[in-house]
Amino acid sequence: MGKEKGLLEIRIAGLSEGIYEYDFTCQASGFTNPELAEPGFSKEIRTRVVANKTDSEITIDIETKTLAEFNCDICLAPLKKELTGMYRVFFVFGEPGSVSEEQSEGYRVLDRNASVIDLTEDVRETLLLSKPLKVVCIDNPECSVYREDGAEQSEEKHGAKSLWQESLEKLKNKYH
Repeated sequence: MGKEKGLLEIRIAGLSEGIYEYDFTCQASGFTNPELAEPGFSKEIRTRVVANKTDSEITIDIETKTLAEFNCDICLAPLKKELTGMYRVFFVFGEPGSVSEEQSEGYRVLDRNASVIDLTEDVRETLLLSKPLKVVCIDNPECSVYREDGAEQSEEKHGAKSLWQESLEKLKNKYH
């Protein structure tokens, strides 16, 4: 049985040395992974790939952008956030096992006869890493946890400077 074609592949057969740019647009449903459906990746995913091919390696920079739908962790209000992620992968030409484990951190061995590089898994990981750990809606008036209106109003009412502000003002006047 042949290998299944990846969602995001770049063809490297016959590429000469240089820099190559690729733009992909896909949907989260194209990834056979439920993790991308859970956080609300319902919009299109734009991926920009820049490949720099040299005689001995290919360096690939991946940049992903999408609009994700979340719920605020505090007030559960629906939110839309643009997520961007960046990831760099190094592919070294050689035979499998030719790069030791100490040297291989951050590097992948690529057969010189390979015709394509499948970036589907790398793009999926970049998307998942761009997801924020905590989602809060600071600008939402319904969510009162992060609002500081009370502090601003009390300062306006009193109009007085705090002790450290007065000390700072004295220092400023002393040296000017």
